[in-house]
Amino acid sequence: MGGRGSGRRSSYSGKPETNDSMPLDIRKITRKGLLVPGSSLGWQWTVNDRPVASIRIWVDRESLVLSYRMKSTGEVVEQRVQMHTTSCHLGGQRHWFTCPRCSKRVAVLYAPGRYFACRQCGGLVYATQKEGAGDRAATRADKLRKRLGWEAGILNGPGAKPKGMHCKTFLRLKSQHDALVQISLQDMARQLGCVQRLLEG
Repeated sequence: MGGRGSGRRSSYSGKPETNDSMPLDIRKITRKGLLVPGSSLGWQWTVNDRPVASIRIWVDRESLVLSYRMKSTGEVVEQRVQMHTTSCHLGGQRHWFTCPRCSKRVAVLYAPGRYFACRQCGGLVYATQKEGAGDRAATRADKLRKRLGWEAGILNGPGAKPKGMHCKTFLRLKSQHDALVQISLQDMARQLGCVQRLLEG
């Protein structure tokens, strides 16, 4: 309860999410050592370890050429995306895309339609922007539960201290978790109270 699909609405409810729009992250490509001028590579997106989409990428010195087939029409689309680098404070370089629409420097491009663009130009929102305060608290509590090795879901109650974790760290994380659970439960109670009043009224 209290997560995506819980039925809560917000001002962002009508907009598509970034997770559903094939995010292409230049940081991931760089970490894999694939940004080599003159090379080509395949890139794919998976859901539950099953490929759902893929593209071919050709790497130039200052740009990438993305080639992919539109599922709806079977048409092959090619798009050139400029990229540049900035120097890091401790040495080395960081790679960026230049959004083909607004020319803004971004690390991730999305394809909500025919072409890749930045999140703002694609009219996309993060999944968390659709969540209310209780949902966000439940999501953060679940992240802490995962770190603590506890069963997912705030209604499952706390688990034991993970082996090897310092007591001070455990107590701090548990305290954060418990506070987030209280926020989420209070929000659920408020929502249920509103429903109850509607039913009685």
